Amino acid sequence: DGQLDDWPSTTDWAMIDRRGTAANFNSDSRPYEAKAAVCVAGDRLFAAWSTNEKNLLDNSGETPNAPFKTGGCLDVMLQTDTDQRLLVTLVKGQPCAVLYRAKVPGTKDPVKFSSPWRSIVIDSVEDVTAQVTLATNKTGHFEISVPLSVLHWNVNTQPRVRADIGVLRGSHGHTTQRVYWSNKATAITSDVPSEA
Repeated sequence: DGQLDDWPSTTDWAMIDRRGTAANFNSDSRPYEAKAAVCVAGDRLFAAWSTNEKNLLDNSGETPNAPFKTGGCLDVMLQTDTDQRLLVTLVKGQPCAVLYRAKVPGTKDPVKFSSPWRSIVIDSVEDVTAQVTLATNKTGHFEISVPLSVLHWNVNTQPRVRADIGVLRGSHGHTTQRVYWSNKATAITSDVPSEA
């Protein structure tokens, strides 16, 4: 529901971003405060983000398979059967979720992401909006719920996975910043292959 008070007091929140300075008396500026938590319950992955950015998920959606270029997103990276990334955002006020899977055996038509100097391919880029639930409280708190099967994750055979969580920030249909809990060297926003 986007209300984070039902997450237990023992929740281990991962700090994504805490930078900036408080506003002067005549300014609306304030420091960033973005943290996130994840849990598995039943057959679903739940994730929550607590930020002070109510418009964080503004995204033009101009490039459907690349919301990482067109505005803000919630970002979850998992290493299950392959490296994968789930981006969740709002396009014209409606949820949009895209799952990227780096290597999928038997892929015949991988998706190419190119810049003037190089290209990479990602085997599977899939719109999973129908399987992902997104909720926000309109003040900068966000929650998602996604079936583990969508993420190709069997927690019985793989109880622990490597992961990262973060946010993409945008302005006027362009992504301007990427920040994560763990990987602090992933800030590129001007090279499509790196961003993909």
